[in-house]
Amino acid sequence: MTEPITTYLTAHQTELLSFTTALINQDTNALDAASVNATLTLVEDFLASHGLTTVREQSTTANPILVADLNETATGAPLILLGHLDTVFPVGTAKQRPSVIDGERLTGPGSNDMKPGAVMAIATLLALKETNYQAHPVRLILVTDEEILHKNAPTKETIARLSKGAVAGFNFESADPDNGVVTGRKGGAIVDLTVTGVAAHSGKEPGKGRSAVLELAHQIIKAEALTDQAAGKLVNCGLVSGGTSENIIPDHAHTGIAVRFTTKQQGDELLAALQEQAAHPTVAGATVEMKVTTKIDSMDTLPGTAALLEKLQTSAQLLHQPVPHGKQTGGASDAGLLTAHNIPTLCGLGIMGGGAHTAHEYGLVSSIFDRAALVSTTIAHLD
Repeated sequence: MTEPITTYLTAHQTELLSFTTALINQDTNALDAASVNATLTLVEDFLASHGLTTVREQSTTANPILVADLNETATGAPLILLGHLDTVFPVGTAKQRPSVIDGERLTGPGSNDMKPGAVMAIATLLALKETNYQAHPVRLILVTDEEILHKNAPTKETIARLSKGAVAGFNFESADPDNGVVTGRKGGAIVDLTVTGVAAHSGKEPGKGRSAVLELAHQIIKAEALTDQAAGKLVNCGLVSGGTSENIIPDHAHTGIAVRFTTKQQGDELLAALQEQAAHPTVAGATVEMKVTTKIDSMDTLPGTAALLEKLQTSAQLLHQPVPHGKQTGGASDAGLLTAHNIPTLCGLGIMGGGAHTAHEYGLVSSIFDRAALVSTTIAHLD
């Protein structure tokens, strides 16, 4: 089935590249509903032109999820193609610096993270459809709020529901130019610690006060002591505030904490430790409230991950491509939402390039088609 897939992708290179450019030139800021809606309509129209029906999940929220299915009645377990359409850039950026193709180099807002990746996921689905692939149901999931960590919608829960029962996942986040494939990513969380004390005049009645700042200092020292960089655990109290005047015992204080972890177990343990220390303040009379404002799961390397990578590497040999290597990386992605539900997943399957989230981001054009062929071929040879 390798030759039909590559034949299809080669025949549609111009069309797919044109669609990639159009998608980059459409702003998609997760906090702007109009730009999100326009992007979804653009993708829906493209898929409809190729005979695929789409559904908007979370259609009542500002950040719907676009879903397209292939082989819904197939007897095999589902496979997931995952990606996101939103970028970090404000509305108007695409007009200021639209997409440019200069030889191998593709630029423009989202040209690395990850408009081409979304197109590659679509191209994979279309290549399987046009070559009459029938072994497994294949579900395309494109979200619109990955860059804001799904703050405004139940996207995490929706992805879990949409991927239930899947046996493999393929996430099209951008890749470094080293031909690596991500088999594990760190997860992260943002935690607020708010301390409430008792205010008092520091000169007249200091004994009546309960210092929220002093309690916060204890909390910060204990929190940062949880860091173990060799094990991939980091707790960073990056924002601190408190008090109203030098001569008042402060009755309020706050820290914003970034938590990073390599595995789901580490993340659970770190958050439990922060909750435990918050429940037992050092300063008598002070109280501490802990709130996890957002969390994205680590992409754990599961028992089936190595076998999935091996199948991808075999496909590279069939396609006469350089054989990709597995790698661990620090940046979080939605692949963690799949591995959290025991779905072996490969990530970093998108366009090769660099400069994500900056004005100089870029992608390498040929990798769009090479990697779409690689994933399509891998799926075609799955048991």
